[in-house]
Amino acid sequence: MRILIAGASGAIGRPLVRRLRANQHEVYGLSRLPDSAPALKEIGAEPVIANALDAAAVKAAVGRIRPDVVINELTSLPRHYTPAEMKAAAERHRKIRHEGNINLLAALGDAGVRRYLLQSSGFWYAPGSGLADESVPFISSASPGVEGGARTYLELEARASATPGIEFVALRYGFFYGLGTWYGRYW
Repeated sequence: MRILIAGASGAIGRPLVRRLRANQHEVYGLSRLPDSAPALKEIGAEPVIANALDAAAVKAAVGRIRPDVVINELTSLPRHYTPAEMKAAAERHRKIRHEGNINLLAALGDAGVRRYLLQSSGFWYAPGSGLADESVPFISSASPGVEGGARTYLELEARASATPGIEFVALRYGFFYGLGTWYGRYW
């Protein structure tokens, strides 16, 4: 299977590339920085240099590759989980999540891509009794920060869900620990 991963050089993307390659998939890693190409090659991805914020570049890249599936792991998080670094990264992260998602989704149809996986979050479920599952809605009434976070992921998922002609899966992650995350040393 031909797979394009937007965010292939991140904490989730790197092990995902390795796992997909181990299972004989053809993996492409989208990166805006040409300097990322050697690292992407090293983990087994064919580098695709295009800025996810540039709709024309994304459309051209997806059209050239014609993947069977696009996996959106786009983030722009800081290397350290400090209030100052989180505040500095907030707008950049929001922009790549929203605009990158829009640009990837817009590129799917013309390239014949029918499968889309989106990084989402499991932190925004409405309170209730017992464990939450996919049928529990995101919270709609909370503090401004919580409502804003929930709204972000609700909008990302809604846009993908409304895209005609694709099979869509939202991957609602929790915390990640270890190498390449806030809780472990970077490579």
